[in-house]
Amino acid sequence: MAKMSTDASILGAKTQVSGRVSGKGSLRVEGQINGEVSVTGPMELAAGALVDGDVGAQSLDIFGTLNGDAKCSGPITVRADASVKGELVASSVSIEAGSNVDVQLDTEFTLDFGSATARR
Repeated sequence: MAKMSTDASILGAKTQVSGRVSGKGSLRVEGQINGEVSVTGPMELAAGALVDGDVGAQSLDIFGTLNGDAKCSGPITVRADASVKGELVASSVSIEAGSNVDVQLDTEFTLDFGSATARR
């Protein structure tokens, strides 16, 4: 994940929130959110954490469970043992082996098939 800034907020492991969460800066979720999340900085969904709702952030690093769509201007990373169900829209999306994903991806990418002479 991108380095958490000094204006980072942390939602603790025993905290449950129902409703919309929004703010400036970064967010680390260790607990549970039932609702939409929108932050201006990077967001991390820690192992054991759950978000049931859509997420908007600068970037997103998922170690826990996301049931909803995520839209980021930067990268989204789905870590091993994470679980994601929804649509992921980002500048890049990385999915590690061992993760559980049921997603639709929307990102730009380039495939390098080599030069025409290299294929002959």
